[in-house]
Amino acid sequence: MQKERSQSILEEIEKRKAVPIPRWHFLVKRLGFWLLAAISVLTGSISMATAFYVFFDHDFIEDHDYIDLFLAQKPFIADIISGIPYVWLAALALFTLVAFFGFRHTKKGYRYSAVKVIAASLSASLLLSACLNTVDIGGYIHRYLIENVHVYNKLIYANEHRWTNSERGLLGGKVIQVNIPGHLLVVRDFKKGIWRVDISKAEVHPKTRISPGKYLKITGMKTGKRTFQALSIQAWEKKYHKRKLPSQKNDPTKSIQDITVP
Repeated sequence: MQKERSQSILEEIEKRKAVPIPRWHFLVKRLGFWLLAAISVLTGSISMATAFYVFFDHDFIEDHDYIDLFLAQKPFIADIISGIPYVWLAALALFTLVAFFGFRHTKKGYRYSAVKVIAASLSASLLLSACLNTVDIGGYIHRYLIENVHVYNKLIYANEHRWTNSERGLLGGKVIQVNIPGHLLVVRDFKKGIWRVDISKAEVHPKTRISPGKYLKITGMKTGKRTFQALSIQAWEKKYHKRKLPSQKNDPTKSIQDITVP
């Protein structure tokens, strides 16, 4: 009986032309799922790092002088709600699910509950995102997308949008050209608009470098279609400590020259 069964199995194998699968196939498959899980966790951490940057990079936290200007645009609660980076949170959720799928298909992944796997994935992403933000990875990604991917501007409400409101005296953007003798800056805003900014009456915040390629926040008033009178200028990144500089009010040109020298 046993011999007949063995013979029938051999005949079935020959009939189907089945061949044994090498062991390395299984090893590669398992390694692939581990890589899928690891890459998904890493990508999720990048999404979380960018989400943190977008949500916390606003001037309600450190620059309280601008609260009234921002509240004139949008109520505080509405601004907070619209400032939540939903697109990055959705990306984080997607990559977490992919990480869960990859881990579940590893050799011992079935032993762990979905809650534990998802919690571990989110925890790993949170830890990695904190490390990534120490070198401003989230900021780099956000700035690249907001300048180069048009649809990204429509998916997110960030500090760049708050500072793109010349009608209310807020102009942010990248310095294209500096003309110190002419008291003039050429600035490109985050909607690709080119502005000629008069800096003859501007007060420059401490540790603000004004040179081509730098990003600035400028308050003042719109004086024409693409012209702006600056009253205050500060660096985009909030890495300064405010202090009163009486000399800047008397001679703003000298202040700007001092600041732009490395």
